[in-house]
Parts: sequence; structure tokens; C-alpha cells
Amino acid sequence: MRTLEEFLGGRARLLAFEYKTDARGALIPLAFDELPFVPKRSFFVHGVPTGMVRGGHGHRTARQLLFCVSGSISVLLLYGSEQVSVSLDDCSHGLLIEAGVWSQQAYLTPGSVLCALASEPFSTASYSPSVTP
Repeated sequence: MRTLEEFLGGRARLLAFEYKTDARGALIPLAFDELPFVPKRSFFVHGVPTGMVRGGHGHRTARQLLFCVSGSISVLLLYGSEQVSVSLDDCSHGLLIEAGVWSQQAYLTPGSVLCALASEPFSTASYSPSVTP
């Protein structure tokens, strides 16, 4: 895993994961102990109509690693007065989002699928519509 690009002063990073290809296709292994955090939960978001926006919140203490498994998803990130948009359309790239960063995802193509790995178990108390750093 290597960093391709940093955003918001390093509070978000686009990571590239190594993959293996042969005549049968590609394989992207994820060793949890080599990730920026050991995931406590994961979830997939699919069946989202093209153009729909999801997310629209931050996490007080949790970190997330987002992958676009299929299709194309644009992720808007906000931290303080800074904002950046990151495109996810290669499943070998993951977007690491640190705690305190607000994000929303726009589903750009039919059949887009988002996979998220989170550093903490689900808790409604961890969500914040507007996280102030």
C-alpha cells in the first residue's frame, strides 16, 4: 500500500493497494494488520440511483477506508474551511478518511458499489452532521 495523494493537510489520503493479475483476472489482497487501522466493521452501499448523494456527515473518532468496488463515486470532503472532491473508480485505490472530516458520496454511474471499512463499531453517537475540528 502506498499513498498516491494527500488532501486536507493529510486528514485524507488516496491509497493504492497492490494487486496481482493473470489470465483469470485481478486479485487485491487486504491484510487487515497492514491497513492504517484494524477494521471493526465493514459495510457495502449498493443499489443507489445514479446521481444520488449519500453520507453527509463526519465521525467524531472513527476512521474510514472507502473503496469503489464497481462504477464511479465522487467523494466530497470538508475539514474546517477546506474542501476537496476525490473520484473513486478503481477498486485498487482506497480513500482513508480520518476522524473529524465530513464527507458525502455522489454515485455517478449505474451499479456503483461502495465498500467501507471502519475503525469502530457502529454507534449513532459517533456521527456528526458537522464535525468541528
